[in-house]
Amino acid sequence: MKKEDIEILLNKMCSTGADFAEVYIENSKTKVFTYLDNKLQKIDNKIDKGIGLRIAKDNEVYYAALNNDNPLVVCDDLTTNLDGKVLYKDIKLSDKKIYENTNNEFLDDNLVKEYMHNLNHKLRLMDKRIDQVVLNFTEILKDVTIANHTSLYNNELRGYARFYITVNFKDNDKVATSNYNWGSTNIKDIFNHDIDTKLKELVQYGIDKLYAQNCIGEKMPVILGPGFGAVIFHEACGHAMEANATARKMSVLSGMIGKKVASDKVTIVDDGTIPNLWGTTQIDDEGYNTQKNYLIKDGILVNYLNDTLNNRLLHMELTGSSRRESYYYPPVSRMNNTYLEPRDDKIADMIKSIDYGLYAKEMNGGSVNPETGDFNFGVNTAYMIRNGKITECVKGASLIGNTLDILHKIEMVGSDLDFGAGMCGAASGMVPVTIGEPTIKVAEILVGGVKNG
Repeated sequence: MKKEDIEILLNKMCSTGADFAEVYIENSKTKVFTYLDNKLQKIDNKIDKGIGLRIAKDNEVYYAALNNDNPLVVCDDLTTNLDGKVLYKDIKLSDKKIYENTNNEFLDDNLVKEYMHNLNHKLRLMDKRIDQVVLNFTEILKDVTIANHTSLYNNELRGYARFYITVNFKDNDKVATSNYNWGSTNIKDIFNHDIDTKLKELVQYGIDKLYAQNCIGEKMPVILGPGFGAVIFHEACGHAMEANATARKMSVLSGMIGKKVASDKVTIVDDGTIPNLWGTTQIDDEGYNTQKNYLIKDGILVNYLNDTLNNRLLHMELTGSSRRESYYYPPVSRMNNTYLEPRDDKIADMIKSIDYGLYAKEMNGGSVNPETGDFNFGVNTAYMIRNGKITECVKGASLIGNTLDILHKIEMVGSDLDFGAGMCGAASGMVPVTIGEPTIKVAEILVGGVKNG
């Protein structure tokens, strides 16, 4: 869409009394490779394009999405929500600011096919109990342009790559599954990723889970492994620090800025600028620059993640945290790359300090109530700790607790910061996020499992 046409839309959107108007234009291409039964089964291609129109007056917000070439018609329908009579405005956009991305093309299909074939072959040679290998690789190129009534006019070409490995194990009547995935905003990272160590871990965890015993549920100290173990913080306190919850006092952390909400060991950061991480963009989905945001620092809550309209209630500095899945959704404040900063506690000391506890090596997803902070998360790969040593693998473990309680009970934080890629769902759809943490020790969590005895 030409600059002049966007200006016409913005002026029309403001002409009936709106004090905020925004146009979001998106063109995206997606390619998905599926490898199964020792061969590349299919390559799926998808193209999508459309426009999102958003207006607001005070705290009333209206949104329309369209994938046709008649935005003025939709604009007329959208503005009927406002009945203000104001003079026709004269909004003139700035020169378009373009945020370039050098990863602006898909990989050669044959190179991807060869990589997947070699990876499948390497995995199957690692253990005879491997029954099935499933590989998925997704490439996305997304061109977004954002303009609003303040004359903002920005464009970014975003590249995404996501690789999934699922390995099924079988030994007579015993079965288990082990997974690994990574994501990057550098599509070429598929060929630069050091995968061998991860493959060895994936296979070892799968074998351990074949023979896992039932986890006995009770309160106990828990060690959370690095990387995706941070999902518990993403869900339990990350969402509670987003403005769409805090601004409406629907979060356990609403009104807590400046207060101590965690142990001194806890510093949580959300940073949308880290090169190549899965949740990184140069601008957010309102067109503002992403940045490094400290949320909790040395146990003190210092900030929330804000978006323009929710911030009308909070009156804080914007954090470049407004995100959406696509033009179908209006944006809201969301996380990008959220992590717990490392400290210098030793992992060996954490393990030795526990007579009886759980080592949650890999986490699954879970659920949390942002208003109360209560959460429940599954543990994908877990081991018992007995007399200061990691022992048998257990299955069926879950972690049950409360956000503020667990934040205060973090006793030790390691130095081995690692990251994991995921997809986060909320009011503005599914968005790529990275979560990260070093190994940590929590003094006590209720571990769900079977009853003892």
